[in-house]
Amino acid sequence: MSNPKRFDNEFENISNPQQEQEGIDEIADITSQLLHKRYPRPDKILRGVHPKSHGCVKARFEINADIPAQYQIGLFSQPARCFDAIIRFSNAAALVRPDIDAQGKHGSRGMAIKVFDVEGEVLYDDDGDKNQDFLMINQPEFAFANIKDYLRLNRILLKNNDDPTAFFTDIEGLQNEDLGRLQRTGALIQKIQQTVIANPLNVSYFGAAPFKFGAGKVMRFCVKPQTPEPSPPDVPQPPADNYLREAVTTTMNEPHDLVFDFCVQVRSDGDDLHIEDASQSWDEQHTPFVCVAKITIPAPQQDVNSIPSWQECEALFFTPWHSLTDHQPLGGINRLRQAVYVASATTRKAKEFNLNLIERILRFFGLK
Repeated sequence: MSNPKRFDNEFENISNPQQEQEGIDEIADITSQLLHKRYPRPDKILRGVHPKSHGCVKARFEINADIPAQYQIGLFSQPARCFDAIIRFSNAAALVRPDIDAQGKHGSRGMAIKVFDVEGEVLYDDDGDKNQDFLMINQPEFAFANIKDYLRLNRILLKNNDDPTAFFTDIEGLQNEDLGRLQRTGALIQKIQQTVIANPLNVSYFGAAPFKFGAGKVMRFCVKPQTPEPSPPDVPQPPADNYLREAVTTTMNEPHDLVFDFCVQVRSDGDDLHIEDASQSWDEQHTPFVCVAKITIPAPQQDVNSIPSWQECEALFFTPWHSLTDHQPLGGINRLRQAVYVASATTRKAKEFNLNLIERILRFFGLK
């Protein structure tokens, strides 16, 4: 892996760099500890976030032929250029559970796009390749604003066996600004739990954090289906534990291609850029999304949840730091994701290697 840039002096503001780095290192360590607790031997370790997949699909990522000149930056610099891509749909919950819980609450849903063989300087190579990853959720904001809040959450998860309740109930010592963010986090989680999705292939997804858009500009991005889900969504009743995966499989067996628009908001200044607060979004009335590319998922793809496809899907490593330098991730949550995603992937691969080694040793001695 190449060494990514860690800080952008023009847009990022780290009040205490040493304290932030200590917090990031602790969260990365907790991530590894939590994964070992969640998946004791001989269980296979899944991702630290978004472990439950609804399937991966092959796609084409095509830059619009009529993209305006001011948006021809980085990945989008060549009008009509088409890239191969793969997309993973998932649940964001840390544990693999039913898509709707026993109380009827929904969860955050994810869409991760890997665009293959991009041109230009990248921050991290992708196992030797130059790819651009776009990681999104179905809300325009993250529930947790910054590294401080995420560290507090992870300490509570580690102490209380993945139960986050104390994050909202144990507020002793919190300052007024902490309580304000806590209230906003609670409201965002409630919004997530009330957002009904029947099919992951028919809803919009958002990058939910700021990224560079070339020199001196910042972008937020989203993906919108050209055929959106009807309102209200037609969720099966009662919903199966894996009804979202079933919806993906059913849709991908149909002979109709699915098309999404990839859109960006681009700005260069303003006090409300919210670089260091990922729980805030930009006002679409003030800064509308402009569509700059098209994503086509060819159909049918009847092997979307076959065992080989599943194995290929789960072997993929997504991170926002698989990125061209023109689209460098910005803000505390993105700086945190750099370490946490690597910790998750490293822990998964280390356990898989150790289990494979043990199996080879047992076979060598005729014990298996």
